Amino acid sequence: MALDGKTAVVTGAARGIGYAYCRRLAADGANVVAVDIDDPADGVKELKGDGDKLGLVCDISEPSQVDAVIGTVLGRYGRCDILVNNAGIFPVTDLDHMTVELWRTVQAVNVEPILLFARAFAPGMRAAGWGRIVNTGSGITMTQNRDLAYLTSKGTVHALTRALANELGESGITVNAIAPGLVTTDGFLGRSRPNGPTAEQVFARVTAMQTIKRRSVPADLGNALAFLVSDDADFITGQILHVDGGVTRTGA
Repeated sequence: MALDGKTAVVTGAARGIGYAYCRRLAADGANVVAVDIDDPADGVKELKGDGDKLGLVCDISEPSQVDAVIGTVLGRYGRCDILVNNAGIFPVTDLDHMTVELWRTVQAVNVEPILLFARAFAPGMRAAGWGRIVNTGSGITMTQNRDLAYLTSKGTVHALTRALANELGESGITVNAIAPGLVTTDGFLGRSRPNGPTAEQVFARVTAMQTIKRRSVPADLGNALAFLVSDDADFITGQILHVDGGVTRTGA
């Protein structure tokens, strides 16, 4: 998928799915701007490809820091062609332990930056007559999961994806979301719920629900992204692409 001359901004890019997105975009020739609250510089150094690579530290829950990233991108490249809103947090908290502060924090990280980045980069995409926005949703919206704040935030991401697609399609900009299933990342392996199942037990349960009987890895999501940002996908917008080994085939 040739992306020579395109500039891509990826949030949550220091590791896991976000880093897999960066690796694939760089390999396909794009300039890649990796954005993360943790310094992504070391990972950026390992990216392969002919395009420029830049790592930026940003707490995307702070609008002033988002504005600083936007300014850097526009100052260096003139516009963003591919926006990948991947950053997210997923605290394990049930109703009895949910606080207003935690609820707002999850929305501030998982939802609001999508609006801020899209609002800033859409004018350049419109002027070019071409743009790609891909958000990371979640297959969790199709399950009986009880992580209230996270589940709600990802449902909102899916709705916002469709709303942006409605508004931007006439300008040659597509907006889609990738909804991963359970992916082998350090973030998930490090999760714990008091008195809950271990990561291994969760993987066993979810893999049994899949029609493809293996664990998902971040590169699976990178491959899906490569298609959605390519010219081959220029008639696809407003879609939630489930990359989950077939879990959602049953609506489970």
